[in-house]
Amino acid sequence: MKKQIFFTIQIDCESTQHALRDPALGERAIRGLGDVFARTATKGTFLVIPGDIAVHAAIYKELEAQGHEIGLHLHPAEMGMDEFLGVLSADAQRTVISEAMDRFAQAMGRKPLGFCPGYGSANDFTFGVLEELGFTHGLVSIPTRNLPQCACVWGNSSLDPRYPHRYNRVLSGDVDFVDLPPTVDPESRMWGGGHPQDLRVELVDAKNHWYTMDKSVRRQIMQKTPLRQWHAITHNVFDFSDPRNFRRETYIGIVNGARQIAEREGLAFQPATLAEIAAAYRKVVPRETAAGQKLKLDTRGRTFNHP
Repeated sequence: MKKQIFFTIQIDCESTQHALRDPALGERAIRGLGDVFARTATKGTFLVIPGDIAVHAAIYKELEAQGHEIGLHLHPAEMGMDEFLGVLSADAQRTVISEAMDRFAQAMGRKPLGFCPGYGSANDFTFGVLEELGFTHGLVSIPTRNLPQCACVWGNSSLDPRYPHRYNRVLSGDVDFVDLPPTVDPESRMWGGGHPQDLRVELVDAKNHWYTMDKSVRRQIMQKTPLRQWHAITHNVFDFSDPRNFRRETYIGIVNGARQIAEREGLAFQPATLAEIAAAYRKVVPRETAAGQKLKLDTRGRTFNHP
């Protein structure tokens, strides 16, 4: 049996944000994405701010029934707090996330299990709060992104799925939450060097994304990662219902390229939601095993060999 490589696309849904306020565009986007996912036999995870879930709940329920995942996206400024989650105390994070969860539950009839903060903004309280509130997985980290102006500083955090550390967001640890970072190319820098090229549909064209996926899978094979994935991202602020839309064409190109690379490497291409990837990760990497790993200090420079 071939080893798998999971392929997922995350959609941050925020068309009702004050900066945009275009729910009609948001509806065209998510309906168009549903169509293109059906055409490409792929799955999406829609992570939705409370304003969007209130307006488009019926559509999200349709998408969920089709096998896609619906979770929570959060921009705290939309709820009267600071724009960036990573500058808030544990209590403030708990308050704003809990309120957003309640609004999600009112629309969807259940609480969300998947989560993503706007900008990848987080601090050393965030993962513990998410665990406490019952979230099981999501995209929080963006490896090698260094944007302190957005309270988003991730250093060399894991490029692959992990259980985060309880007291240090960059390290891996024992928090009962599977952090699923996006696919990035740490060597290709953007935005003044603060952001790696990632598998963001609207960022570059399909050819450039092919190189990012190719480098990523080669690294994962070389490092023998326990679970291989490609994690793409987009937003519901582009008209994916238009067959001529550049972002729609780019996504189709990404999927075609991913299938070709998987075939070349002898891997089974497996479309999945974030929830499905998190569940698969928990099977191959039990949290108890990961929790037992300790940091190792390289002390080679402290020893001297005298003649």
